[in-house]
Amino acid sequence: MNLFSELENSIQVLYAAINAGFVQDTSVGQQQVGNWYQALSSSNEPAARAVAQELDALNGHIQRNDVGAMGASLQKLADLTSKAVLPLHSFGGVGDKARELSQKLNAAGGNLQIIARQRAAGTAPAH
Repeated sequence: MNLFSELENSIQVLYAAINAGFVQDTSVGQQQVGNWYQALSSSNEPAARAVAQELDALNGHIQRNDVGAMGASLQKLADLTSKAVLPLHSFGGVGDKARELSQKLNAAGGNLQIIARQRAAGTAPAH
């Protein structure tokens, strides 16, 4: 499995766990975020360090089960990812895959924002 497939899988696992209200355990999401953080935190690239800092913030939101903040954090990660790969053009499609990942992060973040608003209004669907 390549890096982008792993990241995409992580987004899906994290979103599913959040959408289920972390019925099982918040460590599901935290493990995924921790894997990303570990991979990026030692980088010398400023863009990667910015992503790592936001992943650390996301981990805190997961610990507090703050769905709205998680959504905002995923959207910020989408923006940071998009900016990080802006100059990246290659025949291997790495930049394209990263931009696709950014779109998925943004969509997941937006969906979580909707879930947070529904929960706050008491209109969230039953799990």
